[in-house]
Amino acid sequence: MSDKRRLSDADDGFTVVSKRKQRKMDRHRPKFHYDTGYFTGAKRIGIAHIRDLSLYIVAEAQKPQWLVVEHHSAVTHTVVVLASGLLPEHLGLESLNPNDRLPFSTAAEGSRVPMAQKLWAYGCPTRAPGDNRRLHSVMGTLLRAPLPEALRKKREGEIKKLSSSFVKGRDSTPLLYVLTPDEMVANGYRLPSYVESSDRVFIPGDVPARDAEILAKARESAEMGAQGSSAGAVTLAASDRKVVELNEAGQRTRGNVRADEGWVETPRAQGPPPSDEYLVRAIDCEMVLSEDGQELARVSVVDLETGEAVFDELVTPPKPVTDYVTQWSGMTEKRMAKAKYTLETVQEALVTGPNPIITPHTILLGHSLDCDMASLKIRHPLIIDTTHIYRHARGPPFKPALKWLTKKWLGREIQGGADGHDSREDARACVDLLRMKLQHGPDFGDPNVDSESVFERINRTGGKERRSLVADYGNPRAWFGAKATTVVACTNDDEVVDAVAEQVGEHEFVFARLTDLANVQNWNTSSEGMKTEDADEEVLDAALARFDARLTRLHESLPLNSALVVLTGHADPRPMLLLAARQRRFEAAYSAANGDTGAIPAEDRWTTADDRDLEAATAEARQGMAFFCVR
Repeated sequence: MSDKRRLSDADDGFTVVSKRKQRKMDRHRPKFHYDTGYFTGAKRIGIAHIRDLSLYIVAEAQKPQWLVVEHHSAVTHTVVVLASGLLPEHLGLESLNPNDRLPFSTAAEGSRVPMAQKLWAYGCPTRAPGDNRRLHSVMGTLLRAPLPEALRKKREGEIKKLSSSFVKGRDSTPLLYVLTPDEMVANGYRLPSYVESSDRVFIPGDVPARDAEILAKARESAEMGAQGSSAGAVTLAASDRKVVELNEAGQRTRGNVRADEGWVETPRAQGPPPSDEYLVRAIDCEMVLSEDGQELARVSVVDLETGEAVFDELVTPPKPVTDYVTQWSGMTEKRMAKAKYTLETVQEALVTGPNPIITPHTILLGHSLDCDMASLKIRHPLIIDTTHIYRHARGPPFKPALKWLTKKWLGREIQGGADGHDSREDARACVDLLRMKLQHGPDFGDPNVDSESVFERINRTGGKERRSLVADYGNPRAWFGAKATTVVACTNDDEVVDAVAEQVGEHEFVFARLTDLANVQNWNTSSEGMKTEDADEEVLDAALARFDARLTRLHESLPLNSALVVLTGHADPRPMLLLAARQRRFEAAYSAANGDTGAIPAEDRWTTADDRDLEAATAEARQGMAFFCVR
């Protein structure tokens, strides 16, 4: 066997090829090399660079200048893994600082991820998207790309043409914007007992012919544009119940310990709606705090057609108020003394009484309406949520603020006074935002008219079918994976790795997200309940060992000539988030004090030194690492 060598194990023991053939294969194997000339200036590698690298390999994008990809056409599969929580010190390296930009050696003693040193001789510092005081979505940048100029102009023209030809009443119905049962569950709504999980809108009773025709056309158009997006099965996990959160003083600031008590639901509809019209009514609520948590204090219901309030009442909580949260709710002790309703009598007026405001055919509208429905303890099948029909520019899981949407698309200010929010004003803003959609069509207010999903780009280019896979938490189809060929909804990192290992051979592009390391280090908690202490070393060691094993299995599962890209996205965001939360509290106190800084306790004030600390913490949080290799 002097002229032969073993390539790989096979069913009969091993496979052999000639040395000449092996040398030819080696010459054409894909390889990554850093172009050190690119790093001589002040240039840094951002998440967009990694996104464009992936697109260059899989679809169409400009050739990267910072990384040489030899024989990129020979890459069979590209796997991108976002591994949040992995830090340089876990690899036995010194911490990066915001000025680091040159590739660094991974050779070091004391690495707690041995597989990393076997796979990668060098890593590259990266910088997460954001500005001096904020960290933007890594996934949003990684999985959305700017449209090519020609396609952008074409899309803008198509949208203008559609908007000009869109006729309110003939082409539109509020039913176009109603959440499906699956979307309701994913966004924290409780379904009525008669509604089952489905990716189709549940419309009770008989649908009028005009609405049915509009919905059929919309469904046909969506299916034509899906480009195989329904090929992969999606398993939806039930949304987590709203937990009770405590502040530093021990107050319950979110949720209520009685959250599961006293729910009612609208009855199932029989027949079509009166006059074949679905009434739309916007709801907004204000809350105060008791010892049990959030309590309903005010309910406003505004009709879509008239823009007038059909119900606007104060509510007496079942327990004494411990905090009126006036700067947000607008509630005071004097004002709430006039309340005539309780939660039970509100439910009677809205749903259970003889002449309910909300009928089985009523469409309810609101901004993050799941919170209001939870406070009202009402289950209803027809929901329009303005956070769903108006997307955030940075993509999920971010949601646009009602104040921003109102300023951007309606040209007016809300929630600006020192007296807190006004639920009737907020409900009217939701009404006007839906009116704009009904008047101009579904594409009105799209912040991403000049960008597209990377999966959409992969589907659109290349001249041949390319399959893509997303293995992520929650419902990937509702987030960035909408245009992927296959999505796998996972509940832990092992399921993510299993999905990639089992299906990578059938997909040219794979995105997977691992969160165990970030969770163990308490990175993924809200600022109110954030744990500032470092993770126990034994717990962290165990998590790093699990990560090493997952990385090993993932790499071993890749077909030959597969590109593996692992990036961390960002560093520990907690110092930045805590400072930003403190700044928001100061701004709220400043507004409540009508600009009188002297009325704010010294320890709660925000200074120029705090500004500098926030900028420094943000710069550190934006630091990340990326690693590249070919299997």
